[in-house]
Amino acid sequence: MLHLNAYASNLDQAAKHRDGASLAHLLSLTGKHAQPLLDFLGRPDRGPAAADRTLANPNPSYAGQFKRSLNKDGPWADMATAHVWALVALNPPTNPMTGLPVGQQDAIVAYQKQHEVVTALYRWLIEARDLPTGWALPLLYVVCRDLRKVAEQADQQLLANNQKAGKLEEASRLLQKAFSCCLNDRHSDMLVSRKMGTYHLATLLFKTYFRLNSTALCRNIIRGIGAADLPPLSAFPRAHRVTYTYYMAVFAFLREDYADAEKRFVEALALTHHKMKRNIELILDYLIPLLLLRGVFPSRKLLAKSARHKTLYGPFADAIKSGNVAAYDRQLERAEKRLMERGTYLVVERAREGAVRGLLKKAWILESKPARMSIESFRRYHHAAQCVGLDEDVRLGRLKPSELEAAKKRVEVDAEEMECVLANMIYKGLVKGYISHAHQLVVLSKEKPFPWYGPYRNKGEAAAKARAERETAERQKMPELGAAAGQGAAA
Repeated sequence: MLHLNAYASNLDQAAKHRDGASLAHLLSLTGKHAQPLLDFLGRPDRGPAAADRTLANPNPSYAGQFKRSLNKDGPWADMATAHVWALVALNPPTNPMTGLPVGQQDAIVAYQKQHEVVTALYRWLIEARDLPTGWALPLLYVVCRDLRKVAEQADQQLLANNQKAGKLEEASRLLQKAFSCCLNDRHSDMLVSRKMGTYHLATLLFKTYFRLNSTALCRNIIRGIGAADLPPLSAFPRAHRVTYTYYMAVFAFLREDYADAEKRFVEALALTHHKMKRNIELILDYLIPLLLLRGVFPSRKLLAKSARHKTLYGPFADAIKSGNVAAYDRQLERAEKRLMERGTYLVVERAREGAVRGLLKKAWILESKPARMSIESFRRYHHAAQCVGLDEDVRLGRLKPSELEAAKKRVEVDAEEMECVLANMIYKGLVKGYISHAHQLVVLSKEKPFPWYGPYRNKGEAAAKARAERETAERQKMPELGAAAGQGAAA
């Protein structure tokens, strides 16, 4: 147990010594002090004061005790009172016999009290605008983080009671004030200035706006930072830089500015410590789909950073390399839920064009690289590839043999649809040439008719020779596809 007097004494000492880290631990809703303090409040020998352990007492005794014992030069008494009240609301007492909670958690009351904690600290920081208050940043970080979390819990409770949820939105306005409080600090010495907390509060706001689906509000944060007199980003703590760069990348991703997003994700990954596995996975959730969309295969070194991502995206990369559209579609179906959760499904679906390009190129290679190739020939190879994939499904037990013929008819495309596919590939620069609609032919470029996404770089004669050898090997590896296409032509 933690005696109330001991808790108040620890708070008072931390405030007198301007120990922001200790204050942050003592006023955190997840701090180690929480359960021992709650156990003390509920002790039977406290008599009527034992009611402090519940929300039944509108005037808890600890409020007066904090006012008497804590330093009057600061918001510490009000913050401590509201903090303990929030702890009580979030942690209902348990039955000593059964160990089960007695009563319900009240996240709404906890949110109201946590809002009071942040408001008291914010007002004190504003009043002390000319004093060096940078030491209080660890405390500001913790109470603002707890405010966002408990606001989400309060909204869930309101929704469960068929009420309108608006606590997180309300909390975002207070977080905006805390951000401005850091951004506009007048103290010139950056070592003791609240400006050093600007990027941490910015990322907390980003996270809140993303949850509220109000990403447009992120522009206000970015503009505010751009107009402020701040040190370069490199002068801030590494953790702040990584998180801010990550959220800026996510914001660019949501705007479909994929080039900027990829650049920022790469920067965030380079800054992230190799032991921070969770952070690396969050970055790779977006970075790998962006690489696939641009036609860049994730390196072995990159995939080695996360076994989960290797399992998830490895089959996509293999399908693009081999031009196996059927395999790509099967993996897309298996990974749909995971990709939808991260919001990257549409990007991975668009990257399917790489597999289609690979299939068209293999059809061209099997036909001995003609200058002109009929749309019907491309259609036959496309259908043959799909049928090979269905045969594999039958072998692996994913498809019943009795359903095979019906499945083959479903995946067959007509000439008009194939022409649309080819026109789309030409438009996007994945195939060089043009379509003669009257003759139903594709006239291919003499030089690199199947370029990759980026501009082609001449790597010399050795590379060209190695490429020719690979293409010859591809012809030998694909008798099944060529035979299937031939059967389609005979039919």
